[in-house]
This record gives sequence, structure tokens and C-alpha cells, in this order.
Amino acid sequence: MTIDLFTTQENLEQSARLLTQTKFKKMLTENQQKGNETSTYYGSSLMKRAIEPVAERIRTAIKEAEGGRAGPKVSSVRYLRLFDPNVTAFFTAKTIIDRLTAKTNKIQSVANSVGKALEDELRYTNFEQEHPWLFKKLLNEIDTTRARKRQNLVAAYNRYCQEWVSWGEKDRIHLGMMLIEMFISTTGFAEEAQRSLGSKKTEKILIATQAVNDFIKNNHEVAEMLSPVYEPMVVPPVDWQGPRGGGYLTHHIPPLSLIKTSNRNYLEELEGLSDQMEPVYRAVNHIQKTPWQVNSFVLAILQILHDNGTAVAGLAALEDEPLPPRVVPEGMTKDEMSEEQLRQFKLWKQRSTKVYEERIRASSKRLMTSRIRTMAEKFSKYNAIYFVHTADFRGRLYPASSYLTPQGNSLSKGLLKFADGKPLGTNEAACELAIHGANCFGYDKASMQERVDWVVERSDMICRVATDPMGDLWWAREADDPFSFAAFCEEWAGYCENGYDHVSYIPIAKDGACNGLQHLSSCLLDKVGGAQVNILPSDKPADIYQTVADKTIQKVKEDLASNEMVLNTHSVSDLAKRWLEYGITRKTAKRCTMTRVYGSTLFSARAFVQEYLTDTDAKRKGEDRDYVSPLHELEFPASVYLAQHVWASINETVVAAQTAMDWMQDAARELAKENLPIVWTTTDGLPVMQSYPDMTKRRLKTKFGDKLVYLTLQEANNNKLDRRRQGAGVSPNVVHSWDSAHLRMTVNLAADNGVTHFGMIHDSFSCHASDIEMLGACTREAFVWIYEDEGPLQRLKEECELMLGRELPALPPRGDLDIRDVLHSEFFFS
Repeated sequence: MTIDLFTTQENLEQSARLLTQTKFKKMLTENQQKGNETSTYYGSSLMKRAIEPVAERIRTAIKEAEGGRAGPKVSSVRYLRLFDPNVTAFFTAKTIIDRLTAKTNKIQSVANSVGKALEDELRYTNFEQEHPWLFKKLLNEIDTTRARKRQNLVAAYNRYCQEWVSWGEKDRIHLGMMLIEMFISTTGFAEEAQRSLGSKKTEKILIATQAVNDFIKNNHEVAEMLSPVYEPMVVPPVDWQGPRGGGYLTHHIPPLSLIKTSNRNYLEELEGLSDQMEPVYRAVNHIQKTPWQVNSFVLAILQILHDNGTAVAGLAALEDEPLPPRVVPEGMTKDEMSEEQLRQFKLWKQRSTKVYEERIRASSKRLMTSRIRTMAEKFSKYNAIYFVHTADFRGRLYPASSYLTPQGNSLSKGLLKFADGKPLGTNEAACELAIHGANCFGYDKASMQERVDWVVERSDMICRVATDPMGDLWWAREADDPFSFAAFCEEWAGYCENGYDHVSYIPIAKDGACNGLQHLSSCLLDKVGGAQVNILPSDKPADIYQTVADKTIQKVKEDLASNEMVLNTHSVSDLAKRWLEYGITRKTAKRCTMTRVYGSTLFSARAFVQEYLTDTDAKRKGEDRDYVSPLHELEFPASVYLAQHVWASINETVVAAQTAMDWMQDAARELAKENLPIVWTTTDGLPVMQSYPDMTKRRLKTKFGDKLVYLTLQEANNNKLDRRRQGAGVSPNVVHSWDSAHLRMTVNLAADNGVTHFGMIHDSFSCHASDIEMLGACTREAFVWIYEDEGPLQRLKEECELMLGRELPALPPRGDLDIRDVLHSEFFFS
């Protein structure tokens, strides 16, 4: 490693600091110019500190008015009685703070704005009560600014609700002035001042106090670095030898802690557990020492597709989808429309909304693609780049940098290869390369030999992609993971030319089969669940997602003759017919099933089904602009309907795992009753603590979508745990800690056996093709170490009982699964 590279790294870290500061200043200026200072670092802090005392002062004012005192300001109290004092305090604080440095800070104008915000809140509340569905639709419009949204809401209210009797500007100003005085007297954040208008004219304005100005100035540099820009490194990161001190080289980058947590006591405890934590540090160091390189072949493909705006491989088109043509003349009101025109107009609005939503998604894709491309181009000149890794509180590992990372999307992963290549050397390694290609394409549910045969049969097509990727974009349209598949095509062409001497650079990935259920089934030695997720050996891979999908299809077919209704508006039989025409696949059920073992609900299942519809429609629309879904304009009732069947099918399939989840939830709630967090230690020595503080009454949602979070109250209640969240969060957090331990133990065991390069993503492990057999063996051996003997669930029980000082209910009975069978399961990670 040359000294020049260390100098380059220092310059890169200096550049990242400047980029962080530039990004911060731009955002700060934009928020100030938009009158949205409550979104700034100081505005949000002032808001959190202001709401509680202002709300208390409002309560006092209401009590004083009940004593019968007269006066114009006291008469304004009648409006205060219409609101929760917290809501009034929120709008008062937000309006004032947003105007403190604006040119529109004339005190009378600010007072009127406070009154108007409260009047709107009352009007929106009435609107929601009378027409909840219409209100929700208007509130969620995505194509409008906040001002335009308000205009639409007010217009719709006037059209559909009883005529609103305006408070009048005089009353609004009286109310606003009273609330401004309360804000000034209770917070000390603002004060009145005089502004000269020339010719001896002045006006009263509202400005920040000197204390607030000092606060802004003194915290500016700290705030600049609250969201630092992290990038790849060009030298190996500093090793982790404790919970602090690893990662980047210089002071230009804010220091990282290995475990992302705000609990300083926890980090201090880790300082004293160096020996116990040694396996954790060693695994993270192996991963972040892996040298990567930008794949120039894939980068060149990206540059062409991106410059041309070609909408393939998950990239967005250069141009937005056009809006559907209007069906009625512009300016025509609904009262002027015929019944047929009104029906057509409503359909046009629905279609337009879908187009707007697709434009939002496309814009997001374009932005992400541009950022990944920029990062790839920036680091493509380096022979090796490295990714600093840290962990969440469960021990799950993540790169510190964003966009271009080994854990990114298909584009990001496809753009990266190992900096060091290794010859294939054997037929087994060549087969692993082929299997990886089939997996990237989506042909991953067949036997291993069938996957190899699939690639060999298409060898000529694959090699043509390597020599002329733009000649036929079949790979970009059809592959599940198109950019990783493109990288494979180049490698396969190299193998076809050089045979076993081919030097391979791409990471060969092996993915767990519904990994959360693999862990839960193993902790209970559940043979039925284990068979569903390939813990047991088999000739062909089990596919729990397809099992759930098949059960769902059967239920839908049984509904074809049903006379029932969904949401009291849509026929079950009609929805069943449309779903069968649309197609129910393993992907329909995948996310619902995958997250079930992490504590998801029927409500989230509905959202996942609708998300599947949205993504599938977008893909089909990309292939055929004229495509119209059988479920067009029925997405919500259709997702409600199907989610119920998917949910029932999952619960029929995932049985024993649910008993483990139930036990963990009960244990967490028992501890929470005593105000105790739930603490456990992973097999490789990482202490994990789940401690969700009670957030009761700290969040209010106004009818305009704004949320209040009272950190002042959080401090007061910090010693009280949220029993509901403790119970709901424990099963996903425990399972994630188990899979993170499995990943780290696999890395250490593989490193001890000659594997040198690691691409690790929670339940997807990768290395060179020539090392994949060893990595697979280590993956299985590490899994056995975790679940043999008493297993981690028993250890969790013992640690909980130690904290609680008494016994908990018995664990669910363990089955007769021999965990060592996983050593012979070809499809465990495949």
C-alpha cells in the first residue's frame, strides 16, 4: 500500500466533509427561503422545546377565562376550547418559527397566519368527519404543493360540506396575537422589534431573540456534520478492536461506533467485553477488508442505457408517461356535467393519479440511478475500494456509505466485483459460476444440475451479451437481477474462452431460503417447518412462497361462485375471477410470507399485496404501453381481498414458528411489566438489548399530516418501557440477531479455511466461485453450532429469567429435527 493512496484517502475524506457542509447549507437555505425553518436543525429543536410550555400556558388561559374575565383577548379563548392545547401549541410554534427570519415576519401577518392555520385545522376536521374517503384522497394528492393542496381542500369543502362560516380576519388576528404573546413569554425564543419603512414609518415585526441566534451560531458546525457523507475508501479501513475507533482514517469524518445506538452506557459496557466480542470484531474486519472494484463492463452498459433513457433493467425512462387526454372541457364544473361525463371524469382523475404516482416513482429511480452512476464513475479509476461496515443494535451489518455498495440494488451490486480475481480451477467452480448466472436470471427453483444445464443451453446468447450487450436487450428485460446477470455474462464468456484457467472476479451469491423461518424452525427443531425451508436434504428445493401461493390460488378458485362482497362494494366472485386472470405467483406471496416470521400483520400483508400489484403493473406497462390490468382501478379492494387468503395460507403453513414468536412476545411483555428491557447474547458473544421507551402522548397527527414528537416528554418517561412495542418488536429483533450471528460465524470460519473475499448481505453470502464450496460448508457448520445442544431460545429464556428473578413459562416443545441434517442439504443456501 503506497503512501500516495493514504494521501488520496485523506483528500477524499476532506472532500466528503466539504460535500457534507455544502449539502447542509443548501438544505438550510432552501428551508429558510420556503419559510420552513421548523425543518432546520435549529427549528426542529426549538419546536420540540416550545410545544410543551406553550400548551401548558394555553390550558392556564382557558381556566382563567372560565373565571369570567372580559376583554378582546379573553374572548379569543372561545376558539382555544375547540382544540387540544397540544395542537394549538404546535401550529403556534410552527408558524412563528417558520417566520422568524423571513421577510414576511410582520407581527400582524404572523398573527393572522396562526389564526388561519387553526381555522383550517377545524375545517379539515369537519371535512374528514363528513367525507372521510374524499378527504383522504385529497390529502394524499401527490402532484400538488402544500398551498395548492390547501386550495383544493378548501374548494372541496365548500362544494361538499355545509358552508363554512369564516372566523374573520379580526378574530384570527386577535387569537394569533394572544398566542404569540404566550409563545414569547413561555419560550423566550422570539421578541417584538421595529422595522423602518422609510419616511419615519415603522412596523412591528417578530424576530429571534439573541439567545436563539447564539444557539443557531454555536450549533451550526455540529449540525453540519449530523448527516455526514460517507463514501468508499481507497485503503483498507481501520480495524475494529472495540466499539469505537474503526473505519475511516481522519478527523474529517465524524467518528463511527460499531453498533449504531444512542445508549452510551451500552457502548461503555462493550468496552469491557473485548475478549467476548473478539469474534464479532474479527468478522467485521474481514468483511470491510475485502477489496472491491467498479466493474467497467457493467458501468459502460449503464452509461449507454442511462444516456439514452432506455427503460429496461429497472431504469426509468427519460421522459415521463403522458397524462391521459381530458374527457371533459377544462373549466367545466361537476354541476355542469352529465351523468356519463361525470363518470368519465372520475375515471380520468383516477388514471391521472396513477400517472402522477408513476412519475414520482420514475423520478426517484432517476435520482438513485444518477447517484449510483456518479459514485461508480468517481471510484472507477481506483484498483481497489473498501467499504466501512457498522451494525445496528441487533448486530446486522451495513456499509456506512450509500448508493454504490455491495448491499445496494441490482445496479449497485452489478457494478461491483472483487478487486482480486481467482482462477476457477475446477469443474465444480465452473458449475457454481453457472448456477449463479441462473439464480441472477430468476431460474433459481430448479435443481443445481438443471440450473447448470439452463446456462449451458443458452451459452451462445450469454456470450453475445458479453461482446454486444446493446445488440439484444433480452437480458435487461427478462432477468430478475439484470446488472448482476450482465456481469455474469462477461464472466461466462471468459470461461468459455479460457476454461478452468479463467480468472473470476464477480461475487458468487448463495441465498438462504426464507431465512427467518429457517432460524425459527431450527430453534424448535421443527421438522415440518425445516422441510419447507430446506433445512432437510431433498432432490429439489422446497419453495415455501410457492406453497403459500398454491394454497391461495385454491382459495381464490373456491370464491368464483361466492355471493359475498368486499368492503360492501365489490363482488368476491368478480375479484376472484380478475385475480386468476391477473396471475397469482410466488412473488405475490413472497413478502407477506417472508415478513410473517418477523411479526407482520394482516394489515401489512394488504400493503405488500398492493405493492406487488403496483410493481408488476409498472413492469408490464414498461414492456407494453397499452397494457391494461384486469384489476385496473380495483387495486385497493383487490389487495384487501387477496391479502386475507394469503394470510390464511401462511398461517396454515407456518405453524410451529408462531409458537416461538408467541413465547418471545409473552416473555418481553413480562419483563416490560417490571419495566425491564429484554437482553440476550448471541452465540458469538454480542450482547443485544431491546429497550423501547414509552412514547405515550408524544405524537399527535393533525389533519394536514403534520406530526408532533415531544422529546421533552421522552426524557421524563425514559425509564418507562412501551409494553406493546417490546412485545411486537422482540421476535423480528431476536431472529435478526440470530441471522447476524450466523453471518459473522460463517465469515470467521471461512476465513480460517482460506476464503479471503466476502460479500455479505444478511441472508445472502458471496465469495469467489473457487471458494464457494468452502463458504457453503462453513455456512452449514456455523448454523449447526448455533442450534445444536440447547439452542439460542433456551439461552434467551435463561437470560430473561436472570433479569426477572423468576421463571418464565416453559418453552414450546422441540421437535425431532436433527439439525446436523443441514450439513447435507444442498438447497439450504443456494
